[in-house]
Amino acid sequence: MKTLAALAVAVGVVLAVAPAAAPAATARPLVTGIAGIGDYRGEAFDHARLAGAKMVRLTLNWPEVAPEEEPENWDPESPADPNYNWSYIDTGVVEAIRAGLTPMLLVDGAPEWAQRCKAPPDSQLTDLCDPDPAALEAFAKAAARRYSGGFLNLPRVRYWQGLNEPNLSLFFLPQFEGAQPVSPYFYRQLINAFYTGIKAVHRSNLVIAAGLGPVEVPGFTIGPMWFARLLLCMRGIAHPHPTKGDCEGGVRFDAFDIHPYTSGSPTHESSPNDVELGDLDKLQTLLRAADRAGRIKGNSRPTELWSTEFSWDSKPPDPGGLAMPILCRWTAEALYRSWRAGMTHFFWYSIRDDPYEPQRPFSETLQAGLFFRGPSVSQDEPKKVFYAFRFPFVAYPRKRRLFFWGRTANSKPGRVEIQLWKRGHWHRARVVRANKVGIFHGLIHSRYGDKETGRVRAMYGTQRSVPFSMRPVADFPQPPFG
Repeated sequence: MKTLAALAVAVGVVLAVAPAAAPAATARPLVTGIAGIGDYRGEAFDHARLAGAKMVRLTLNWPEVAPEEEPENWDPESPADPNYNWSYIDTGVVEAIRAGLTPMLLVDGAPEWAQRCKAPPDSQLTDLCDPDPAALEAFAKAAARRYSGGFLNLPRVRYWQGLNEPNLSLFFLPQFEGAQPVSPYFYRQLINAFYTGIKAVHRSNLVIAAGLGPVEVPGFTIGPMWFARLLLCMRGIAHPHPTKGDCEGGVRFDAFDIHPYTSGSPTHESSPNDVELGDLDKLQTLLRAADRAGRIKGNSRPTELWSTEFSWDSKPPDPGGLAMPILCRWTAEALYRSWRAGMTHFFWYSIRDDPYEPQRPFSETLQAGLFFRGPSVSQDEPKKVFYAFRFPFVAYPRKRRLFFWGRTANSKPGRVEIQLWKRGHWHRARVVRANKVGIFHGLIHSRYGDKETGRVRAMYGTQRSVPFSMRPVADFPQPPFG
């Protein structure tokens, strides 16, 4: 593909010519990644790297790797046990690292023999029902040993996540016993066991708690704020504080994960127990209070906040998705607002669109890829939003000043030129230096944009951001999946 070949060359030029900087040691990064890589062939990982991603989330499906029935004589903690089949995830880990990406393994699902109840036949997406923490710990230990850097010729994996969206009945059962929530208590046992298994292999491994779904559906879904309070033994909304007792010794993870899909713009706020993108501050307030109370027993302070899933479908191809100009703007704003709220890692879901299925509505398929789906991965074409994700940049007028923020396409330091569109040409307004993690921001003393006209962009070596319009886009209802 000529487009991607040229982009790869341009990225290489930036790496070569960008001058070094001496930023503050406290620079906070915004590490971007891709979830839902789908195809584990090399081209998909190359596309993720070209999108500016440093990480990729791969799903290590426990029931696919483990035997269908538990053998009478086996060693579930051994990665060499012949009852395991690791082949597909071996490929993903090797290909990710070959492409220059850091893999994070999401351990998801459970074999039927490792579950302590049976899902009802009308459950929609999952048959996962109350997994056995001891069985999960054994599997976690086997997986961490396999990717310890000392097993066969397989590489080291440092980032591990225990299960997916346990506050949603779509992915975890049971959620309630009668009217009482139970999934937070089950999950506390599971994440503590998972942490023990992963850390037993390398103490420097990092454990990410399961990403939580964003909204509450009474009787089916526990809102992420409510789930987090019960998980962490906290109470109160505006001023959270610990409940009595020691919370079973605390909850063990190194980073907390939220999937803050929004039903509107990047500023959209939701109900008290929900966490859409505009609600990140209240979740941070809870995490800081839990840190102070000693409820979180991880290796980082403050506990990092991640998002390993976020996106909107695009139009095209989804007729209910966001038009590309708004999608580009909102994507850049989503990255900025996540960074401003203290988030350190932000993953887009996903790299390519789902295939078109005429018998299904678009709302049931994912069209949020950074690439339009072609006949093959190598023939996929980048959407314009690809460039907004790779080199995010925003600019807002503020009382005779123009505020700007961005992150360089390669998350490296160097010279960045801020340009304004005037009289049919781009004009340099200011030169700044991105810090050691590629973040730059500042003010231009100008009334440019006061009348909601004009565009601003950033230049970093040969790379240019998507121009950011001075005309704001108000929040409006927009389902993330079209």
